[in-house]
Amino acid sequence: MLTTLHLYHRATVHKMLIEAIQRAWRRHQVLVPLYRHLAARAPDERRESLLLQLAERERLHQQRYERMLSRLRAPLPGGACLFDHIWLWLLPHCGPDLAMRWAAWVERRDTRAILEAMLLARSLIRRH
Repeated sequence: MLTTLHLYHRATVHKMLIEAIQRAWRRHQVLVPLYRHLAARAPDERRESLLLQLAERERLHQQRYERMLSRLRAPLPGGACLFDHIWLWLLPHCGPDLAMRWAAWVERRDTRAILEAMLLARSLIRRH
């Protein structure tokens, strides 16, 4: 029998998962153009090609997040916020190494948040 407390926990975890996926989707609103900006400034064709491939990979990740949100019946978040626009302006000026380290850190953080919410949701389902 599902208790009110259990339903509350499930709703809370569901909301946590949606927010984590929406945050990751929104970050990709910065990552895709960031890689394209870096590609435009690349010193050679090989690096330009690699950065364009990374931009495409991130675009595909963003589409995956869209599908996840659709399955959860959750809306896409609004576009990039002012903070995201500042990052998009600032990072290309900091150099490709720093920009790519930031992008990797954001990816790890967002992936970890989504996985933690999914594991928490799974543990709640198993308990009841």
